[in-house]
Amino acid sequence: HPDYIKHGRFGDWLENNVDWAFSRERYWGTPLNIWRCSSCDNYECVGSVDGLRSQSSVSGLTTPLDLHRPYVDEITFACPKCGGRMQRVPEVIDCWFDSGAMPVAQWHYPFENQDKFKQHFPADFICEAVDQTRGWFYSLHAIATLLFNRPCFKNVICLGHVVDAQGDKMSKSKDNVIDPWAVINNYGADALRWYMLVSTTGEDTHRFSTKMLEETIRKFFLTFV
Repeated sequence: HPDYIKHGRFGDWLENNVDWAFSRERYWGTPLNIWRCSSCDNYECVGSVDGLRSQSSVSGLTTPLDLHRPYVDEITFACPKCGGRMQRVPEVIDCWFDSGAMPVAQWHYPFENQDKFKQHFPADFICEAVDQTRGWFYSLHAIATLLFNRPCFKNVICLGHVVDAQGDKMSKSKDNVIDPWAVINNYGADALRWYMLVSTTGEDTHRFSTKMLEETIRKFFLTFV
């Protein structure tokens, strides 16, 4: 919900989608679990800790095992094709892949908690802002379709953004950002909640200014004073 996002923005994104190159040239992140042979250029994708431990002539394993950088980069093993040394490629995985793997990763599925996973998958409800049509909504959908050939959620609500009084995106460079804590301290949390509730429907963009908030307070809250 709303349908015009489902069949519009999100649907158009899926129809015109391209392959997801999810490796990133970063230091922090989930290390890409692919090793490359320095001799014959063979690539091996290691799918589990047990699979890594079972590699021929493996070295560099720490106790306890730490699969983050820089420790994982020290793990090498013999190439199954030529006997050379396999070294992990330097890239990490796109953080959106991490977030999209949440339904399985939170239960360490399929390595354990199979029953708990089945009880909670797919999720009854998820909610995020409209920009997540190309972010979390997509990564959830793509990974669940790949693994289970079905969505990982039953219901979703897509919310609009909060913008300034002119409808422009709030940005530090534009100096139009409104500190929510300052608003709460000056007007109270209930006034802010009520304004966000009645100003527009959830899926629409919320225009916000202190003048708009004051008008809401005058019309509603002061009626009961």
